[in-house]
Amino acid sequence: MNWLENAMNYLTDMDGGWWPFLRLRPAQHERMNNGHLLKMALHFGPLYGLLVFAWYVFVGLVALSILWAVVCVLTSIAFFFGAYKFTFAIFWNRRAKRLQR
Repeated sequence: MNWLENAMNYLTDMDGGWWPFLRLRPAQHERMNNGHLLKMALHFGPLYGLLVFAWYVFVGLVALSILWAVVCVLTSIAFFFGAYKFTFAIFWNRRAKRLQR
């Protein structure tokens, strides 16, 4: 399990993964709580949601409409929050707990 934690934390320590919201990355000793994850989801979710929407329109899966754009953005925010909470945040918080000792 250590190798997985090290790999996940290596990925979250890379600046490129936080672009363009590098300021949202907490210090390594700070925990990622739900409030912090929500803030991240509200920043990254719309970015990814609009990219997904643009792709769906491009390949013809959905029509160009405000409704589909909103659906894609809201779904992306929820997915980002859940996916990050149950993957990267777990390992980030394990490391933070160790560093706080």
